[in-house]
Amino acid sequence: MCGDIGTTSRVCAFYSFTGILFTLFVGVMLSTQPEFITGIDDVTSARSNAFGAMGMFLATFALSIFGMSRSGSSDSKEDIEGDEAGYQLGSVSGEQYGPSRYD
Repeated sequence: MCGDIGTTSRVCAFYSFTGILFTLFVGVMLSTQPEFITGIDDVTSARSNAFGAMGMFLATFALSIFGMSRSGSSDSKEDIEGDEAGYQLGSVSGEQYGPSRYD
């Protein structure tokens, strides 16, 4: 599934972007309306942990963008050009290929 750095970077970027949105939501909720999130003893610690996790997701997202840019189209162009160099269509006429269904 994730055989190259570009695919892995795209998966990590999607995961990181989702994590950024979620931890931002949790951090804003803890900042503005902490009474709606139950079971938290220390709201300031929870708020700083949520924004700290968002920072880690931002760092992962930035590294994923860097990985996607490093595995740009130059690698794939070289692979395609190398594969096409020895490719040639064979000369097959209609009689050799098979009879037509309308004959």
